Amino acid sequence: MLAGGWHCKGKGREIRVDSANVADIDSMHGRGGQGTMKPVATTLPDGTFVLMDPRTVIRPSEGFGKSNRDIQLDGEAMLIVRSNAGKPFVIHTRNLVIQVLGTRLHVDAFASSPGEEVDLLEGRLKVTKSYHSSTDNEPETLQAGEMVMINRDIDLMEKETLNPDERKAVEKKFPLPDTIAPRSSRRSL
Repeated sequence: MLAGGWHCKGKGREIRVDSANVADIDSMHGRGGQGTMKPVATTLPDGTFVLMDPRTVIRPSEGFGKSNRDIQLDGEAMLIVRSNAGKPFVIHTRNLVIQVLGTRLHVDAFASSPGEEVDLLEGRLKVTKSYHSSTDNEPETLQAGEMVMINRDIDLMEKETLNPDERKAVEKKFPLPDTIAPRSSRRSL
């Protein structure tokens, strides 16, 4: 279920699903089939677990894991990020800069779409616009169970409570393997 081929390119390396796997998944999903696109899992060099839509592209910055933990994300993914006070994990999308403070989150940010969404399932986040706004440039700090939606075309960013049904839909779309289950669902020994 959580398999896929990956390739990385040199200096401006990208993490994405091999085109052969995307074709198989797309034929199941978008061409009249009844299947659904299966998320693909990987672990970044810093230990961050990523479960992503097969159309998603992640571009780690130069020095990722050594001098920084910044990535560029175009697509949709669930991430489980370990806290590291010396090197915060930062996600750059077309419209947002998301500073992760050790957490589990869902990001839906395809560059081809005017809107983006960040759903915080565990932990804390700081979210700011990636561009200068004439109306509001203040960051939003999210707690678990909150979300931010942004639409650059109308220059609007809103923080809201995450609807429980939306949360369930995200968790169903990106099911975590038992070895990576969220803390809230782990059993105590």
